[in-house]
Order: sequence, then structure tokens, then C-alpha cells
Amino acid sequence: MRPHVLGRSFTSQFDPRPAWAFVWVGLGLFGMAALGTMVLVRTIPIAPIGCMLALLFHFAPVLKPSKPAIELCEDGFRLDGLGLIPWQAIGQITYLERPQARLMSLPKIAVLEIDLVARFSLVIVRPDHGPFWRRWQARHWRKLGDKHLTVLLSGLADPPREIRHAFEIFMDEAISGPRGLII
Repeated sequence: MRPHVLGRSFTSQFDPRPAWAFVWVGLGLFGMAALGTMVLVRTIPIAPIGCMLALLFHFAPVLKPSKPAIELCEDGFRLDGLGLIPWQAIGQITYLERPQARLMSLPKIAVLEIDLVARFSLVIVRPDHGPFWRRWQARHWRKLGDKHLTVLLSGLADPPREIRHAFEIFMDEAISGPRGLII
């Protein structure tokens, strides 16, 4: 047990602002395609309307978050749609930051690369069982292989470096990767 984190937890939600911007642009483009289909072809624009609905369905958990995207507690960390992974199951964590498409005005992309000591089927203690369609909706993590997990921190409400710092506190060790101000 770690007495300095006993009874504490850290949670972070999805930040819906970037997702709303993406969705509004997509709805606008598909809306223009639907209008063009109705005017030029004089038929019901099934494909553009279907694409609009698919876009809303895919980003629904981000646009209106109901559960924390990431939760850190004494037992481990829980990712929405994956489940609880105990701290003992983590082999190594690396923090990465990259600018987006060489445009310095855009925020940087921050990622945690997590190598686990065993396969996912063995390390996920309490799987996050949701509806079956949740696997087709937006997530901020991705499984790579049997023991590697990538967690995107840039789309969350808290700054990526605060989330990294919370991981370091709960794990009681430093995470490799850039520190301080990155320009």
C-alpha cells in the first residue's frame, strides 16, 4: 500500500470542444452533400444522412461524456471501455509529445506508451463491460499487440502533463520522456 495516495483518486473526462469542432465541420460537409443530392439528383440523400448519423454515433461518448475517460486510484488505472489495470501489471511507461503536422499554433499531441508485464487477458482485473456497440465509438486508447497500450492524453480535459504527473504519483516512480517546457 502507498500511504501517500490512500483514499485518493484522479479522474479526467474527454474534452468535448475539439470533437464538437470536428463534428460540426463534418455535419456541414455532409449537409452540403445532402443538399446537393436533393437539388441535382432529386432523390433522398440517404448516404450523406447516414454519414451524418454515423459521425454523431462515433463521437457520442466524447461529445457528452458520462463516465471518466481515465481514472487513477490506489488499485490501478481504469480506461473507459477497457477496464482496470493494476499498477503491478505495468512494465514500463514512456511519455511522448509531438507537434501536430508542423503547425506550431495547434496544441501538441501527448501520448503514454504503456508496456504491460503480461497479456491483456491476464492483466485487466475488472473489464469495463458496456454495450456491444461501444467498440465502434471513439476511444482515447489503443491496444497494440498482446502487451502494449497507447493512451492519447491530448483529447482529455486535464493537461497531459498533469495526467503524467498523476501517473508518477500513483506509481511512485518517474516516467521517461520530455519534461518542462517543450516548444
